[in-house]
Amino acid sequence: MQALMDSIPDLTWVKDTQSRFQFVNAHFGKVFGRHPHSFIGQTDFDLSSAGQAEGYLADDQAVMESGRLLRREEIITGEGGKIGWAETIKVPVRDQLGRVVGTAGTARDITERKAAEDLVRHLAMHDYLTDLLNRPGLEHRCQAILQGARQAGQGVALFFIDLDNFKNINDTLGHGVGDKVLHQIAERLRAGLGAEDAVGRLGGDEFVVILGGIASRSAAIKQGNLLRRQLEQPLEVDGICYELTCSMGMSSYPEDGRDYSALVRGADIAMYHAKNHGKGHLAEFNAQLGADSLRRMAMERKLKEAVRRDEFFLNFQPQFDLASRRIVGVEVLLRWQNEELGLVPPGQFIPVAEQSRIILDIGHWVLEQAMVQNLAWARAGLPMLPMAVNLSALQVHQHDLDEQIASLLRQHAYPADRLELELTESVIMDNAIPVRRQLEQLRRSGVRISIDDFGTGYSNLGYLSRFPLDVLKIDRSFVTDIHVRPQQQPIVQSIVQLARAFGLQLVAEGVEREAELDFLADLGVERVQGFLLARPMSAQQMAELLAAQQDLACQAGRP
Repeated sequence: MQALMDSIPDLTWVKDTQSRFQFVNAHFGKVFGRHPHSFIGQTDFDLSSAGQAEGYLADDQAVMESGRLLRREEIITGEGGKIGWAETIKVPVRDQLGRVVGTAGTARDITERKAAEDLVRHLAMHDYLTDLLNRPGLEHRCQAILQGARQAGQGVALFFIDLDNFKNINDTLGHGVGDKVLHQIAERLRAGLGAEDAVGRLGGDEFVVILGGIASRSAAIKQGNLLRRQLEQPLEVDGICYELTCSMGMSSYPEDGRDYSALVRGADIAMYHAKNHGKGHLAEFNAQLGADSLRRMAMERKLKEAVRRDEFFLNFQPQFDLASRRIVGVEVLLRWQNEELGLVPPGQFIPVAEQSRIILDIGHWVLEQAMVQNLAWARAGLPMLPMAVNLSALQVHQHDLDEQIASLLRQHAYPADRLELELTESVIMDNAIPVRRQLEQLRRSGVRISIDDFGTGYSNLGYLSRFPLDVLKIDRSFVTDIHVRPQQQPIVQSIVQLARAFGLQLVAEGVEREAELDFLADLGVERVQGFLLARPMSAQQMAELLAAQQDLACQAGRP
């Protein structure tokens, strides 16, 4: 029996009715650094602190009085004051007549298990990268902050923070640098918070700060702007200095919500408002923003249904050679006809489609349908003209955009030189290096690249030489009434000179008057489009117009 007890890797013992040790095993002696026989006749008061010993004695008495097994997890103190955890089991010891004559027990060291459990509990409530609170942790902490605010009659402010253009750091310098930036941002947010406050990371570059004990909404706005300025101070990673801006949304208790879900939803809506109106500032949630958000959500649901129900269709606007007035190209225009909403203007649904990423599915459909339609015209004996298709920022920033388009070209046997991709200045300048690589690959395959609305974006002329471009489209805001707006004329003249210097073709948009057309002709603009020459039209109307032009050319003896 002694050999069996000594083989057990747990503390094992037997005590009499006075809680004096009658037997301990070898492991018991090893833990305390003593020979097992030296414990005989001693009590827990000889081994542990008075408080712990009294607890052990009480457990012994409870086992002997109840005659039942007792199991508990408890803190133990070993030799030298080492603190740990043990899972203890105690049972009564009986004689041949069934009388309780002592207790026997085992104690298993579960210190490592308890540490692992503590770590699991911590990770369940904290972000793995920054050690800030995560979503569940924020909600739990916010509930406590709100409860304290209700009792004290004070306010609470919740800030939803998104770093502007943080994706550029990850994409250009790698996630290692991005993680270090996030660490520093987390430390700045953590510094200066009081006992009534909380900070957490929801994921990516999104953070939430909750400030308790707020006296007024204006005080909350003041603290929020102070926090924003602290975050926008330059930071250094691996010897390189970075300057970041952030967009912030604020909601407050009790005005904007009485629980965490309502507050974080309101602050998130306000943050997106700040993001969509210039970035780098703080926006407050209000009822109007809430109503706008509900409308966007309803629009998003209808857009998803529209994709499934095939409610989109294409219109086509001809582009004309200014000298001959012949159609030399076609711009594809997306339209949406909804049974409930009617014909929805693109300005209403395109931003929602981009924000919800539905534009990726829609954009792919537009590209494919444009190719299919152009091929259908060609099979009908009509000329296959270059087809210009607008790309959204989300489409352009897909890492496999060139592969997607190449796949469509192969699938439909569509000639690459009859596809023209239209992008805005801001789209190509945002995340410029990966975008340039994609465009270079597309242009090598024969696809033409066009800059839409030139002059309204970054106006960073350096990109004209760095990016593979074929066409500049002069924005309609410069074309409208150009013949009577002398302040606009030098701008258009400069654009024409730039296009010539870089060997780019020019297209003027929005031409609605003969006087505008004449002025553009004098400047040397080659191509135009606008209501003066042709409005957007259906595929059938476009086919009829191309056929009529073809008939006229044949009558005139032209090919």
